[in-house]
Amino acid sequence: MSGIRRFNGRGMSDAQHCAMGAQAILNEGGTFMEAALYLLHDGHEYLFGDIIRPLEDLLSRVLPGLPVREAIRLIKERWDDAIYTAASLPPPSLWTQRQRKIVKSMDDRMCRFEAISLFGQAAGNQFPLSEKPKTTGSLKIWGCAAAEEKFAEMAHRLIGADIIARQAAVAISTRKSLS
Repeated sequence: MSGIRRFNGRGMSDAQHCAMGAQAILNEGGTFMEAALYLLHDGHEYLFGDIIRPLEDLLSRVLPGLPVREAIRLIKERWDDAIYTAASLPPPSLWTQRQRKIVKSMDDRMCRFEAISLFGQAAGNQFPLSEKPKTTGSLKIWGCAAAEEKFAEMAHRLIGADIIARQAAVAISTRKSLS
């Protein structure tokens, strides 16, 4: 996720967005579970990139007979189920109302904060007015290596090194068996 840039390649990486938002949840008094859920909320983008809303809108208009938005939603949902289950966390379908609200609110707030920080105040006008997330430090784009490192540190802290190591071993053995 450290190589996938938000805002169609012009923003910070998904890894930075997720790590900073997870830390903001903790800074605002949220639980480790809520921060962990946020940390992985864009995990599906690792597999097929960030499908931005303008592209969804365009595809829906160009292909009006096809349920484009529903297909994208189902793909994300199924990958999210696998990602959260592998991390020993509840999949989004089992989140409490509070967990859904916290993840969605932080995502919206981070998106607005990123737009303003990277593109100026006018960019923030495209988003609902919201309180700036209580991030640690200002928003400066991290390089891929730093984003990967900070995301991994946050994952170890919130999910646990043992779970991360176990799933890495499963991934390695699966790759070997497919070769």
